[in-house]
Amino acid sequence: MEISLLKASSLAATHDGDLLFDGLDLVLGAGDRIGVVGPNGAGKTTLLRLLAGELRPAGGSVVRGPGTRVGYVPQQMPDPDGTVGEFLIGGLGELAEVTGRLGVLERRLAAGEDVLAEFGLVQERWTALEGWLAESRLAEIRQRLDIAHLPDELALRAVSGGEQARLLLARALLAEPDVMLLDEPTNHLDAEGAAWLQQWLRAFAGGVLVVSHDRAFLDAVVSRIVELDGIHDEPQDFPGGGYTAYRAEKQRRWERLLLEFEAQEKDRRRWEADIERTKQHARGVELTTGMGAAAPHLKRVARLVARKAKVRERRLVRQMASARWIAEPRTRPPLTLAFPVDEAEAGEVVLKVRDLSVAFGDRVLLDGVDVDVRRGDRILVTGRNGAGKTTLLRALARAGGDEVAVLPQTSDELRSGASVMEFFRARVPVYVDDAERLLRGHQFGPDQWDVRTDSLSAGELRRLVLAVLVNSRARVLVLDEPTNFLDFDALDVVEEALRRFRGTLVTVTHDRYFAAAVGFSRRWHVAGGGVVES
Repeated sequence: MEISLLKASSLAATHDGDLLFDGLDLVLGAGDRIGVVGPNGAGKTTLLRLLAGELRPAGGSVVRGPGTRVGYVPQQMPDPDGTVGEFLIGGLGELAEVTGRLGVLERRLAAGEDVLAEFGLVQERWTALEGWLAESRLAEIRQRLDIAHLPDELALRAVSGGEQARLLLARALLAEPDVMLLDEPTNHLDAEGAAWLQQWLRAFAGGVLVVSHDRAFLDAVVSRIVELDGIHDEPQDFPGGGYTAYRAEKQRRWERLLLEFEAQEKDRRRWEADIERTKQHARGVELTTGMGAAAPHLKRVARLVARKAKVRERRLVRQMASARWIAEPRTRPPLTLAFPVDEAEAGEVVLKVRDLSVAFGDRVLLDGVDVDVRRGDRILVTGRNGAGKTTLLRALARAGGDEVAVLPQTSDELRSGASVMEFFRARVPVYVDDAERLLRGHQFGPDQWDVRTDSLSAGELRRLVLAVLVNSRARVLVLDEPTNFLDFDALDVVEEALRRFRGTLVTVTHDRYFAAAVGFSRRWHVAGGGVVES
C-alpha cells in the first residue's frame, strides 16, 4: 500500500473574503508528479503555501506523513537583502542555528569565558545532525546547480534572476526534502538550467507538486494536471499526462459540455412551449363553455389542466435551479492586445550601443559590445543565466529613450498603494471611460479597478504592466522574459499579438513554445562577455 507523504482534505482558501477554491482533495506520494495550472489570481501560490504550512486554510486540513520533510521553492526571493552565503546556510534549518551558535561559543572560549558545558551540549547536537557533512553537501549542491562561482559575500541583489532561481532551489535541497513544492521554477532559468531541473526531478524519489505555465516543462515532468480555473469552486482534475494531454482533454470536455447545454436548452424550450399550450387550452375550454349541463364538468377539467400546467412550470423552475441543471459553459474574457503599428521605413537603425562594458566586481558580463537594432527587426536574445542579457536590454532601452517600451523581467518594484486604475492612468493619459474599456480588454473588470497593486498576484501585475506597455506610443518593444507569470490564456493572446506586431521587437526568452510561436528574424547569443549573431 502506497504511503502518502502529504494529504489535503476538503481544502478551502479565500482572499480578501472571496473564495479561491473549495473541496480540494489531494494525495501526494513518492514518485508522484502533479502540475497545478490556472489563471492568474486563482489561488495556485496560495495552495502551495497552504501545503507548505505557511498559511492556514479557510477549511479542511493538510496532513504530513510521519517524518515527511517538505521543501518549498517560491517564485521569487522572499527577501533580497543579505548575501549568497547567508541565504544558503539558512536552508540547513536547525543545523544552521546550531552551527552559528557553535561558532559564537568557540569565540567565547577563545576569549577565556567559562562556557565549556554549553559548548559540549551544542557540539553533541551538531554531531547528531551530522554537521560535518553540511559543508560538503552545500558544495555539492552548488556545483550541481552551477552556482559554485557565486562568492558567499555577494549581495543577493547583485545576482541575476536565473541565479536567484537556482539559489532558491539549492536552499530547498539542503533540507533533503521528501516532497518538493515548486512555484514557477523555470521562470528565470536558462535552457540548460531547465533541462537540468527536468532531469533532476525525474530522478527524485519523493513527490513533486509544481505550479507552472512552462508548457514544455509540464510535458516533460508531470503525469497529472490539477486546474484551478477561477470559475468553478472545486479544482478540475486531468490525469494521464502533461500540458499537451491536458489541453486536448480540456477541449474535449468543453465541447461535450457545450453539446449537453445545447440539448438541455432544446429540452427546456420544448417544456415551456408544452406548458404554454396547456395553459392556452385550459383558457379556451373555460371561455367557450356555455351554461349547458356539461359546463361545470368542463370547467373542472379546465381548472385541472391549468393546475397541471402550473405544477409542470414549478417543476421546470426547480429543475433549472437544481445542482443537476447544467450551467451555461463559462470561460474567462479574452485578453485583448492592440499593439501600435510602425509605418516608418524598415531598415533604419533605431537603437545603437557602442563599446558596452559592464562588470560586477571581478565578474565581467559584457566587454566592448557593439550592436545595432534596425526598424522592423525581430531579435531573439539567448544565453546562460548571468551572461548579461538583462544588462544588454537595459542598455538598449537607455539608447532608445521614449521610443522604447520595456517589459522588465520582474515587476515587484512597481507595487505600491496605488489602485489598478490609478497605476494605469498615471502611465497611459486617457479619460476614465477609455481607461475602463482598455482595462476590461486586459481582463481587469470593475471589481479590480480599485484593488491596490501591492495585493495583485505576480501574473496579474505583469498583465497590468503589459496593458500599459501596449497602450503606449512606443514603436520598439524590449521584452525581458515576457512569458514569466502569465497564465495559458494570456500566453495564447500575447503570442498571437506579437506574431502580428509589425514594429521592432527585442526579446529575451527561454520559452521554446513562445519563441516558435512568435518567430524571429535575428538571434543574438550572449556569452563570454560578447554578443554573437547567428
